[in-house]
Amino acid sequence: MKNINISKKTIVVFLVIQVAIALLAFILFGLIPAHSEAGKISAIAELKSGGTDKELPKETLNLIKEVRASEHHEAYLRSTLKLSRTDSIALFIDLNDSLAFLSLKGVYLFQSKISKIKINKGLKKLPYFLRDSLYSGPIQVIEEISSIEKFPIVVKKAPKDTAEANQSAPALPIQNDVYVMFSFSNNMVIEIDQEEDELAGTRRAYRQYKRQYRRWFLSENISALFDPDRSGYIYHITIELPREDARSIYRALPLKPFVVVRY
Repeated sequence: MKNINISKKTIVVFLVIQVAIALLAFILFGLIPAHSEAGKISAIAELKSGGTDKELPKETLNLIKEVRASEHHEAYLRSTLKLSRTDSIALFIDLNDSLAFLSLKGVYLFQSKISKIKINKGLKKLPYFLRDSLYSGPIQVIEEISSIEKFPIVVKKAPKDTAEANQSAPALPIQNDVYVMFSFSNNMVIEIDQEEDELAGTRRAYRQYKRQYRRWFLSENISALFDPDRSGYIYHITIELPREDARSIYRALPLKPFVVVRY
């Protein structure tokens, strides 16, 4: 067997190329979309406020903040009322009270406590009026990726007779970890992850979900590079729930469900 000698120069060149590729990807898919989106948000916010907020007294600014918060809550209630007229189960995510619940025609069917919330900086800095009009809801899921089946199917061979039927014990269901990603047409992504760090299923299944998500994210960013009318910045929310609660919520939702978010 021949020994392959690799010079130090080759290793250094290889590492430099890898760093350059990573840096280029960060600039194209990170800095440029974020900078562009920040500029748009700043321009809209300045136009909306008239650029006079800094000149107002502190008491007036506090009053404006309270009014905007009330308007935001009103927008959330309007979304709730709108979905109460539909015939499908919807997902409500209340980041203010750290709750995720299912609702049908205004009736709460299931509720779970959110243990952890992650919101990217772009979404945090959005003014109330932009979040209410674009990212509160109701917004409909257009694509999803999950680590579990939406509708689990059990295939069972029919027994030949009664004796064989009595001998066959039901097979225990395979326990998989719960990681779900919902994407929306407004460059919004919501992830629902289990709060448990210890995996119930295989690490291979978990890695497969992560690979699917990375491929989707890369595809979205590449598409944005060649479409001038499309924003490359993705607003992102991640919530963590108990594993079985997350499983129940995901499987109870219809295909392409509506989601409402209260910030």
